[in-house]
Amino acid sequence: MRHLSVPSAQTQHWLEICRSHKWSSKDAGITRLEDGYNAIPLNDSAPPADDQIWEGNSHFELEIQPKGPTHWLEHIDDELFKAHEEEWPRSYETQGDVLIVKIEDTIWEYGEMIADAMLTQLPSIRLVCADLGVHGEFRVRKLHPLASRDGSLETRTRVREHGSLLWVDPSAAYFSSRLSNERIETLATAKRLRERLGRGLVIADPYAGVGPSMGVLIPEPGLITGYFVGDLNPHATELLSLNMEYFSSRRKGESGTLPEQFQPAEIHCKDALEWTGDGSTLNQCDLILVNLPHHSIDHLNALLPLLKRNQTSVVRGWAIIERSQIEASEQDIVHTISSAGGEVEHFTFREVKGFSSTKSYMCFEAWINLSS
Repeated sequence: MRHLSVPSAQTQHWLEICRSHKWSSKDAGITRLEDGYNAIPLNDSAPPADDQIWEGNSHFELEIQPKGPTHWLEHIDDELFKAHEEEWPRSYETQGDVLIVKIEDTIWEYGEMIADAMLTQLPSIRLVCADLGVHGEFRVRKLHPLASRDGSLETRTRVREHGSLLWVDPSAAYFSSRLSNERIETLATAKRLRERLGRGLVIADPYAGVGPSMGVLIPEPGLITGYFVGDLNPHATELLSLNMEYFSSRRKGESGTLPEQFQPAEIHCKDALEWTGDGSTLNQCDLILVNLPHHSIDHLNALLPLLKRNQTSVVRGWAIIERSQIEASEQDIVHTISSAGGEVEHFTFREVKGFSSTKSYMCFEAWINLSS
């Protein structure tokens, strides 16, 4: 195939010229050459090499391997694909090397074939599972293994987020990457609070799941001096313990010094509403994360006693709210804080994303001072 050789710095300029004149080939991509040059593939309609349009840039023939399939559906027989064109899965989720896909009942018989096609197209995937919906007390997904690259049906895997590795298991504990940006916002809030208080923080995360929020907080030098984390789901708590050990191993002290031991350093597997029952967690925390979206606001009253008194503290949480009830929900949060003897210094209540046609996924953040 004929290619145009151009200096790397001019690649975009010449690519735009070729595309605007419809001279670039769609059968191949740009090839990096030696000595700081790139090769742009040309089709048969492009002018000859001696045309002045090329400004002296040379042409040459380069053998290009045909492009392979770019989507797993291309591995499905054409006739079968057309017979069920509207029923094939159009999206899927991956957690580590586990792929999760919903398959319509009408094409369930082709589930293993679908999984094999996905394994063929996606070399990083080890296991493909069908999502049969949530079940059980902790509303985790029931997964049906369809195909495995190495014969392993283990759904425990690791994902990378913001530089940290997380143990997850989609069949045993809830985890979503969709709040990844929110976790960065949590880090920013914690940094501001540390600056306000002039010291490291004790953080409570009673609905931690497998611990993704702690994955961005703990590695930050000097940010956290202690923590209370946990989850009601024992499978989530097991993974949380593994992740906390890993996060702590990556922790560095300020200015290259060795980090001090966390104090406190507690992982609980019990209902967050019972955390203050034995008194050991009362008035111990500077920042509380409340990520139980269907019940976050209702649980606030039981969680506020975790906060230290007579100082600035922060409650940061997430809630699924009827759009028509956003203003009322904001008032409920402020009222709950005031009833607990708290003065609200600053409050925000913003939409993170739409949840449905009538509901929104909201984040609330309250900077407060609880009196003795």
